[in-house]
Amino acid sequence: MCGRFALAASAEDIRLSFGVEVSELEPRYNIAPSQEVLLIASSRDGIIATRSTWGIRRSDGGLLINIRSETAGEKPHFRRMLERGRCIVPASGFFEWAQRSTRQPYYVFAEDSPLIAFAAVCTSDTDPSSGMPMTRCAILTRAANERIAALHHREPVVVPFALLDHWLNPDITGTDALAMILAMPARWRYHAVSSRVGRVSNDDPNLLDPIDEPEPPLLG
Repeated sequence: MCGRFALAASAEDIRLSFGVEVSELEPRYNIAPSQEVLLIASSRDGIIATRSTWGIRRSDGGLLINIRSETAGEKPHFRRMLERGRCIVPASGFFEWAQRSTRQPYYVFAEDSPLIAFAAVCTSDTDPSSGMPMTRCAILTRAANERIAALHHREPVVVPFALLDHWLNPDITGTDALAMILAMPARWRYHAVSSRVGRVSNDDPNLLDPIDEPEPPLLG
């Protein structure tokens, strides 16, 4: 699952890692659903960076922030997004609350890269307050690997940097693009962090700092 994440990066970091220009970018350390996120997607002008709201509106008025990769190609609405709306949400890492403890939060990040690319899908919507067009996105998830299964049974799907162009290529079918990236799971590391991350209004670098807490047991 991915319900809170960080993007501790500059516009130059994004350019070097993803090859796209961002006019300005403030580091974020506690990004929550319904907030604005950076999005990388394919357009008529090539691969571009844009902005999106995290969460696709459900029929009951709630927000769908994650979509299971196992069933993304089954429902017509999700299948259309997988075919036409594949995108990337850049991140430094994400937060997870251990399901087998007293809800201790942990910061999870890639073992081999300061930035990661969450596989996501996006769709067009209308801002209910202004009536203006907007984009909404949701992050794909998969079963957690043994490195973080002690924290949670789900994890975000990550697009390897070698497959960024494949994932964003509209000429590749959604199911084929998804199969490509699922074949290369992420290698995670994590450490315990302050419970301050539970409050959305807290958004500072200290949220990523490790604290002295016992690690949950690794499985496998």
